[in-house]
Amino acid sequence: MWTLFTDSSRYQRLPLAALSLTFALVMSGCATNTGSSGLEGSAEGHTSKYQGQKEGGAAADSDAIHIPPVPHAPEAEKIAQQAMAEYARALQTRMAGNNKQALVMFQSLAARYPQLSGPKLNVGLIYMEQEDYENAEKAFRECLAVNNANPYAHNGLGLALREQGQFSESRSHYEQALALDPKYARAHFNLAVLGELYLQDLPLALNHFRAYQNLQKQADSNVTNWIADLENRVPDAPSQPVAGNGAGENAGGVN
Repeated sequence: MWTLFTDSSRYQRLPLAALSLTFALVMSGCATNTGSSGLEGSAEGHTSKYQGQKEGGAAADSDAIHIPPVPHAPEAEKIAQQAMAEYARALQTRMAGNNKQALVMFQSLAARYPQLSGPKLNVGLIYMEQEDYENAEKAFRECLAVNNANPYAHNGLGLALREQGQFSESRSHYEQALALDPKYARAHFNLAVLGELYLQDLPLALNHFRAYQNLQKQADSNVTNWIADLENRVPDAPSQPVAGNGAGENAGGVN
């Protein structure tokens, strides 16, 4: 069984960049990189699109190669196999830009396969792009009710909560995503943004921008500048251990 992870640069809007999660089928917990551009953790390019302030949801052009795996219950495997073909059609519809139809398809999958977290995650992603943060929050919470070990859902919920001003709980879900996978680059970026712009916790922001940067194959020049700025503003901040780039690891396994 495999899990398809894709991403979309269309999530961007200023001054708020929309969610930079994956359009993901998190059914079995196994991740296969399909080789297409924009795969979670291996997006093309290395320079963040956020040239001014860090107002976006995540770094859209992260080139980190690690794909966070999603632990799953073994009994979900057979159910995932049954849903896979229909899920692939929903994903193709979503990638073709037909969000309205894709939302209906993912909602139908979620209703008929309640044991699977992936369809609910995709419902949340679509609502995030539509800036319907309350329904996105609801979908991500439903996803986590099925599989609380889904790091993408924790990251998505963190973004939905941030957009609604619930910063403390947003932080909690970013941290849960990173507890599940310390090499989840986008969760590091999101937590750093939250720390600097919303919580005014500069050491937190510095630590997670460092972690994000350390996961890139090639350093993001904007993040380099942000780190230098934060180091000047909090020169006494301790240097915390950061995750390493996941080169050479089997990112498709189950933790």
